[in-house]
Amino acid sequence: MAPVQESNSTRDIVTFGGLGLLALIVALLYYQLYSLKAGLESEIALAKEHARDTNQKLTVLELETSQIGQDQSSMRSALARLESQTSATPQSSPPISKLPGTPTNDAWQITPTENKAIREFLEKVNGLDPIVEAGYKVGDKIPSDKLRDFSIILTEKVPLLKNTRYTIDQKASVLIVSGEDRVVAILSTAN
Repeated sequence: MAPVQESNSTRDIVTFGGLGLLALIVALLYYQLYSLKAGLESEIALAKEHARDTNQKLTVLELETSQIGQDQSSMRSALARLESQTSATPQSSPPISKLPGTPTNDAWQITPTENKAIREFLEKVNGLDPIVEAGYKVGDKIPSDKLRDFSIILTEKVPLLKNTRYTIDQKASVLIVSGEDRVVAILSTAN
């Protein structure tokens, strides 16, 4: 009877060894799955972060696109107003009239009220910062790159300024310039 008992104990050893090996395999599989799960969780977290960043960028782009659309609409409106004003305005140069008994350094008749309105407006816009050196006289030509356009708001208040530009000299005088870039009026601080 001894051989049967021996085979039972061998079988028990093989069974326990098999169970042990199976437990080891299960433990290794569990470890592999746990590692994969941790890796997937970090990948998912990273993907969520990228998605959040992309979503924020899309939101910013949508806002910028909306702003561009609004700006384009405003520019179209302004352009339409300018075109309607231009078509309503005669294309000839404004009349040049001299003040009776005044020297030729003021070729246009500009009232003290208009002078004040022009100077105050330009002072608010650019602080009367000088663009050219002092010493220009009526009739002198000024380089085109030194000239600025008058605001439509100002030309509505002082229609004489339509189709003209200006510059400011180092003495804070406003030099009004015709279409040929020639000085037609000088508004000095004494005016």
